[in-house]
Amino acid sequence: MIKQKIILVLLLVNLMSNAQENTALEMVRSEFQEIKNEGDIENLLAFEAKNAKEDELQLIKAYQAAGTCMMANYVSSAVSKLKYFKAGKKDLEELIGKGKEVENVYLRLLLQLNVPRLLNYHKNIEEDMAYLGDSLAKAPIDLSYKKIMIDNLVSVTKKQEVKEVLLQIKVVEEG
Repeated sequence: MIKQKIILVLLLVNLMSNAQENTALEMVRSEFQEIKNEGDIENLLAFEAKNAKEDELQLIKAYQAAGTCMMANYVSSAVSKLKYFKAGKKDLEELIGKGKEVENVYLRLLLQLNVPRLLNYHKNIEEDMAYLGDSLAKAPIDLSYKKIMIDNLVSVTKKQEVKEVLLQIKVVEEG
């Protein structure tokens, strides 16, 4: 009887630790979607994912890199704006270089579609849309979040032809 209780407690502890690992990325995704001001970005940047798996940690860092770029919207100095943008861009590009994932490519595309052309950060738009077109449906991401990703991309896109391509990206595998 005592042995069964110990096993049950160990199973519960294991389930709780797995749930915490899975929720770290979900929390960051949620925080990213809710950014409305500088304080929200600071919270995102301060987030520490203890016990997160390495692949989740890399995605969390990608969201934080995008957040760093977004800090440029909340500072007044042109020098500070450029500093934040360049730092976030550098971090995001390094993460993509280490391992191209659907979410870090999504974040790069979101930034590229949203930043002024004079920042010259638009060379991967076609490549990133193609990558998402090939990979999003297969990605192990909740369907509801995949739809949020597409909605976000469409909402920041100014060109109608790009919107049409984005709306054609499948979020569920066929077959």
